[in-house]
Amino acid sequence: ELWASFRGRRMGARELPLPPGYRGVVLRGAEPGELPLCDPGDPQAGWVMVTGSFGAITDWGADAAPPPGRGLARALQWGPLAQALHAPVTDDSDEEAEP
Repeated sequence: ELWASFRGRRMGARELPLPPGYRGVVLRGAEPGELPLCDPGDPQAGWVMVTGSFGAITDWGADAAPPPGRGLARALQWGPLAQALHAPVTDDSDEEAEP
């Protein structure tokens, strides 16, 4: 747990790692000619550029650290779950398909 104060109010935090296969990125707006591979004449080229990345998010709460199984921690569980739900189904299963 992490502790700090903001304007005199005590705050607690918990660092939450991103799920495996996920990475957070920091983006910055860029002009079309600023990026090396962009064509300066292309109006859609170079809108954003990645300036950094991170592998964990700090979840802050007022007066106490957020509980481990609620809020942002629970939301971060959705990525791997959605990936498993939408994964292709293989035909080598022993179960028969329902009509």
